[in-house]
Amino acid sequence: MRYLFLLLFLPHGACSQPTAQDSVPCFDEPFGYGVNLGYFPPHFEDKALAALVHGTPDGAEAGTGINTIRPGLYAHFLEQWGYDARLPHFEYYKKIGLDNIVAIIGFPSEKQRDTILYDLKNPSALFRNLYEPIWDNGANGTPINENNPYAVYVWKMARMYKGLIKIWEVWNEPDYGLQGNEWKAKGQPGNWWENNPTPAETNLHAPIFGYIRTLRISYEVIKSIDPQALVAVGGLGWPPYLDAICRNTDNPDNGVVKDEFPLKGGAYFDCMSYHCYPHLDNSTRQWSNTLNGFKYTRHSDAAVAGLWQKKRDFDVVLNKHGFDNRIYPKKHWICTEYNVPRKRFGEYMGSDLAQINFVIKSLVTAQVQGVAQMHLYSLADDQPEATATGEFAYMGLFKNLNGVKKGAAEPNLEAFAVHTTALLLDSTRYDSIQTSRLNIPKDLDGAAFKKTNGQFVYVLWARTQTDLEETAQGSFTFPANMEPKKLRKYAWDYSKTRQSEVQEGKTVLLNGSPVFLVPDL
Repeated sequence: MRYLFLLLFLPHGACSQPTAQDSVPCFDEPFGYGVNLGYFPPHFEDKALAALVHGTPDGAEAGTGINTIRPGLYAHFLEQWGYDARLPHFEYYKKIGLDNIVAIIGFPSEKQRDTILYDLKNPSALFRNLYEPIWDNGANGTPINENNPYAVYVWKMARMYKGLIKIWEVWNEPDYGLQGNEWKAKGQPGNWWENNPTPAETNLHAPIFGYIRTLRISYEVIKSIDPQALVAVGGLGWPPYLDAICRNTDNPDNGVVKDEFPLKGGAYFDCMSYHCYPHLDNSTRQWSNTLNGFKYTRHSDAAVAGLWQKKRDFDVVLNKHGFDNRIYPKKHWICTEYNVPRKRFGEYMGSDLAQINFVIKSLVTAQVQGVAQMHLYSLADDQPEATATGEFAYMGLFKNLNGVKKGAAEPNLEAFAVHTTALLLDSTRYDSIQTSRLNIPKDLDGAAFKKTNGQFVYVLWARTQTDLEETAQGSFTFPANMEPKKLRKYAWDYSKTRQSEVQEGKTVLLNGSPVFLVPDL
């Protein structure tokens, strides 16, 4: 019967399904504390990594509060090892309680890969025959066209992993720039706001229309199998690339609208996924004509502000193209890579305390911002500290796991910060009304969260303001009409110490590290 439906509603070359311009599935799930797994043989394959960060029902692994993850289901791997090769892993993730998983898809085998040299130098990273029809009226016993290898890959995968993946993230950083035009403003030569990125300018080495086509195929095929799944754009870093997606169709002839290419790229994804590393994207430095150089603000609150400025920049693009709940539905939001390092390299910020503070503040304010999931980069340090060559080696929840035996993984302090946040905000939702009632002064920040039993949890801190310093001081006095009689106060490392203290009186002294306050009934 499903094939009959497809024959009736999915004719050659046309998307007759509703699109993200018509509706976006509801996604009212608990906040996602996520992480990128990485690869750490021989002892930590994917199941072991998932158990390490989430914990296991038998208590063999305590976990770190992580409740979702972002693994890959790459075509080149599935083609070699079989489409069911990762099925036991995803079933295990579900068994131990990991939910709403994001899967990165794409990345063809050599047999599936386009061989055209669009930039006259490098082969395309995309699939061949993308412009073959997606559907073939069941000519070979399936509704999918076997001459379109990307459509076949998505169809086989979506059927196999239905119910185990909530968000299908199409590629990873397709906008990774190679020539420096990605950051340019309108009016500057080669900028992406007014020029489509050329194949030579991104690591796709293919026209952007091919990526939009990839989104379209993903959307049509996945939605035909699992209408409630979400299709996400692939972890973007540059708003002008999003603008190019939203202003073009998948037409290889310069993205223009035609009968075969009726809709622009924004119609083919429900979920906006972006990446942000505020220590290196100018969030923590601003050009000063007075100084004739940069003024630095390398501290946790400036980094958090940069995280949400990037989201606003993307949101301006989406609103411009009508995804504002007035013309078209708004997108769901996830951030699938982000962090700051715990050690300084060059001019970048980096310290244990800066990372601890940044992680908690980002997880708290993400819920204020309406972001559904935050995926830290990464589960473990990329390199051992003794041989580390850059700041990305100092972002893991755990120290590097290469050669480390199970049971010997060493957490970094960041892991306790994440775990504390997840523990104390478990079964809560951000409460905008209660937060507004707090009337938090401008030199402080925080939010109120409401538990299912009606109890509130407050997270508060003094804003950091000094370059390379996490020191800050302030005090908060609860309004008289909502003053708790007594509060229990938890520091960032509660998950490690399991210690708390009673906060007497209505005024709480604060510093640059967030504290969690729960009415002590």
